[in-house]
Amino acid sequence: SAASCVEGLLPAPAPPRSITLKYFPIPGRAEPIRLALVLGKLAFLDQRIAGQEWEEKHKPQTPYGQLPVLVVDGRTICQSKAILRYVGKIARYNGSPLYPKDPKAAAKVDELLDAFDDLWILLAPTFTIESPAQKAAARQKLFDAEGPATQWMAIFERTLAGAASPSGFCVPEAGFSVADLMYFCFLNTIRSGFVEGLGADLFERYTSVMRHKEMVAAIPEIRAYYQDPR
Repeated sequence: SAASCVEGLLPAPAPPRSITLKYFPIPGRAEPIRLALVLGKLAFLDQRIAGQEWEEKHKPQTPYGQLPVLVVDGRTICQSKAILRYVGKIARYNGSPLYPKDPKAAAKVDELLDAFDDLWILLAPTFTIESPAQKAAARQKLFDAEGPATQWMAIFERTLAGAASPSGFCVPEAGFSVADLMYFCFLNTIRSGFVEGLGADLFERYTSVMRHKEMVAAIPEIRAYYQDPR
């Protein structure tokens, strides 16, 4: 179309002059954003806010009383997926943006970003259980053979299985994208020990999920990020 021809002639937007990512000192919802910034070689201040500073000093200054918050050239962007999409649009890895321009490919990326919310909704109520033993039991039940979380993991496994994704990427037509970063970070959070009661071997039976994890972890920029002792 004429519009796409004109778009191809337009120069790439200049990178932001300053970027600050504000979040807690944990991976959490900010980790895919951090990795997208790293892969795009976008310089940013990774401001990690301690819990004791959050309520009094920082929370009143945030638009929604939540983190993460991204400040780009003085302008604030909130909500983790909105931030991730924005960074995916300005961050280029191997010559391509981490969030696709093609509307259908972008919709498939969005689909997977939203699907992880459905898995987290299952886990969220367990954080209110006071008894450590009951909390662990509730979480383990979600991931047992017939558990609802297991059904989601089966879907994620099929998404990455050979015939569905010969490239190994979450959305093959998008190439490596923010959906891959969400897969990697979100599932790592669940199996990392942060979610007490769930072990590091939780996903070992999902061969495509594990292969994807190793693929992302082997990217030189990501490997260097996690080797940095900061």
